[in-house]
Amino acid sequence: MLGGCGHQYGNLAEARVAYAREARGPVVIAAVEDPLGPGFVQGIELAAQEINAADGGLLGRPLQVRRFPGSNDLRQMRGVARQIAQDPRISVVLGHRRSEVAVPASVIYEGAQVLFLPAFATAEQLTRHGFDFVLRTLPDNATMAAQTASVADLFGHRRIAVLHSRDDSARELAFLFQDEARARGIDIVYSASFFEGESNYRGLLGQLNAVEFDAIYLSAEHEAGARALRQLRELGFEQPVFGSDRLAYGNFIELADTAGDRVVAPGVYDVGTPGPRNRAFVDAYRAAYSTEPGQDAAQGYDLARLFADIVRTAGSTEPRVLATTAHYGPPRAGVTGIFAYDPRGNVYGKLFEFRVLRFGRWWPLPGVTAPYRLTSFRAARAEMARQEQQQATPAGDGAAAGAPEGAPAAAMPAEQAAGGAGPADAAAVASAEPGATADATPGAALGTAETAPDTLSLDTLTTARLSAAERNRIWLTLAHEILGFKRLGLVVPQTGAGSAAVGLARTLADARGFTVEICELPAPDDPASAPAPAESRTAPRHATGLHRPEPEGSADQAPLERAAVRCWSRLARTVDALFVVPDSGLAPTLVRRLNRTLRDFGVPAFALAQTLDADLGLTLGLVASGVDLDDPRVALRFDGVLRGMKVHALNRKLTNLPAVSADLAAFSELGIRPDPRLLTLVSRAIEPGFMAARPATSAGDAAAASAAGDGASASH
Repeated sequence: MLGGCGHQYGNLAEARVAYAREARGPVVIAAVEDPLGPGFVQGIELAAQEINAADGGLLGRPLQVRRFPGSNDLRQMRGVARQIAQDPRISVVLGHRRSEVAVPASVIYEGAQVLFLPAFATAEQLTRHGFDFVLRTLPDNATMAAQTASVADLFGHRRIAVLHSRDDSARELAFLFQDEARARGIDIVYSASFFEGESNYRGLLGQLNAVEFDAIYLSAEHEAGARALRQLRELGFEQPVFGSDRLAYGNFIELADTAGDRVVAPGVYDVGTPGPRNRAFVDAYRAAYSTEPGQDAAQGYDLARLFADIVRTAGSTEPRVLATTAHYGPPRAGVTGIFAYDPRGNVYGKLFEFRVLRFGRWWPLPGVTAPYRLTSFRAARAEMARQEQQQATPAGDGAAAGAPEGAPAAAMPAEQAAGGAGPADAAAVASAEPGATADATPGAALGTAETAPDTLSLDTLTTARLSAAERNRIWLTLAHEILGFKRLGLVVPQTGAGSAAVGLARTLADARGFTVEICELPAPDDPASAPAPAESRTAPRHATGLHRPEPEGSADQAPLERAAVRCWSRLARTVDALFVVPDSGLAPTLVRRLNRTLRDFGVPAFALAQTLDADLGLTLGLVASGVDLDDPRVALRFDGVLRGMKVHALNRKLTNLPAVSADLAAFSELGIRPDPRLLTLVSRAIEPGFMAARPATSAGDAAAASAAGDGASASH
C-alpha cells in the first residue's frame, strides 16, 4: 500500500514513449531557469527560434521551450523535477546549476526516461550511477582539478594553500586538486575549510601568516568566494588565487571588487572566440537581447542545438532512441567546444580554458592549456594500449572492449576523466617514449595498434630551444599518431618549404615505418608547366570529381593548377593521407576544392603551419598556438600570476606546442570515429570560413579570406 503511494515513474516513461511514437504536437524542451540570471534560458530560446525559423522545427514538429523556476534549494527543486517528469511532451531537461541539485534530480529524470543535460554540474557523482538518460555538458571535477594543477605548475607555483567551502562539490574539487598538485611535485602547505553561510573568515585566514606559500587555491560558490577574497586582501595577502569555475559565475566581479584582481579561473566560453560559429551566435544574441552573451547563455544555446542534432540523427524523439544516439553518436561542435560522449555520459573533447580577472573583466590566458592537452592525449593513448593488451582484443575486429553489443568501436568506456591515466601515469607518459601508434587504416584513425619510437615528449617541446625543423618533426609525429597513415602523399612545390617538407617526411618515414609518395609541382619556367595536350586533359580513371573541365580559353592560363590537379588525382588512389604544404603557390580555393574531394577517396588532408590564413579544406591542422606573450597587451594579463619566471620564459614553454584543429564533418565522411578520450587534444573545430585569429593584412590575405567563405564545416 505504501508503495502504491509513490511516484509511478514507469507509467510516466510509458506515456512519454507513446507521445513520441505518435509524432504529433511540439517537441518540448524543459528549461530550468538559472538563479544567477536570465542568460541561460535566453540562449536556449535563441537556439529554438533559429531552429524553428531555419528548419521548421524538428522532424516536422515545432520546437517549444517551456520554462520552469530554478533554485539552489533541493527540496523546492525536487518538486520542479517531478512536475517536469509528469509532462510526457518533454523530451529533454536543460539546467540545474548546482551539482547538489542536479545529482538527485537525475534520479527522477532517469526513472521518467527524459534526457537530462545539466548545464553547470561538474560533480563526479553525476555519471557514476550508469544512468542512460544523463549526459554531462561540462568536464567533471577531476578534469577541472587536473587542468588547474597543470596551469599552476606551468606558472611556477610550488607551494599552494587550499581553501574550500564545506559543500560536497567544493570539497570534492579541493581534494582532487590537492591530489593532482602533489602528483606534479607541488606542496600543499595549508588546507582549511569554511561554511559558505558564514560572513567572517578572518580568524581562519589569519593562520596563513604562519605559512609560506606562492598561491592560493579557492573552491567555493561565487558569493562566499568573493567574501573570502576581500578578507584575504584586507589581511595583506597579495598572492594570486586559482579558483574553481564557480568564481566566474554571477556578479562575482562586483562582489569581489578590486580584491578579485589576479584571480585565475576556468571556463568554457569567451565572447571573443574567433570563428564564424561564435560570431554568428554573438551577433544573434546581441540583436535579440541587446547585450553580450556570457558562458551561461552560450551553454544554453549549445545544449538546445546539441539536443536538436541528437533528434535529427535519431530520427525520433522516443526516449530510449534519443539516449542511445546521444551516447554513441559522432562528436559535435558548439560555441563552447566539442561534445563527444562515452557510454557513461562523460563528455570529452570539451575542456576548460583559463581566464584572469584584471581591471574589472575576465581576460583569456592564451595557450596555457596546451601542455595539459598533449599530456592527456598521451596518457589516454597509453591507457588504451594497456586495455588492449589486457583484453587481447584482435586488431580490427571493430568491437570496443566494454561497449554494449552493437555500439560503435569508438565509444569505449572511460574509467577516469579526460586526463586518461592518473596523475602519476600522465607525468610518466609526458617524459617517456610514446606508446602505441594509430592503426594503418584512415577509417580507424586516432586508434591504437603498434608501437614505434619518436620524440613526442612534453619535456622536449616545453624546455628545449627547438629549430623549426625539429619542431615540425615532432608535429608530424603527432599527426601520424592521430591519423595513423601507412602511405603518406606529398604535393611538393619547388620552393624551400617544399624541400623541407620532403626531407621531414622521408626522415620520419624511416623512423616510424610508413612510406612517402611525392608528386612535384613544376617551376613556373619549367617546360613541364606548359599546357598539356588536349587528349591528356581528361579525368584519370577513378578520379571523378578531382578534375573539372577547364573553361574554354583557360588552357594556357593555369599550367601550375593543372599540374596540381594531376598530382591530387594520382595520389588520391594510392595514399592514406595527404600532407599539405601551405606555401605551395597554389590558390587556396583550388587547394580547398582538391582536399575536399579527397574525402570521396577516403583520404584525409592535414597541414603543419605557423598560421593558416585561409581555409584549405583540411581534415586536420597542427598550427602554432599563436600565443604572442611578447605583446605587452597580452603579457600584462600574466603580470603577478607567474612565480619565478618572466613572461618571455613562459612564452618559450608554449611556443613549440601546436593547437590542433579538426574538421568533424570530414571525420564523419571518412569513417573516422575517434575514442572520445583522444579528442582532448583538439582545441578547436574547423568550420565554415575557418581563419586564423589575426585579421587579413594584405591583398593576398584579403583574397584568401574571401575565398574561405565556403570552407570546411564541423557538424553541429
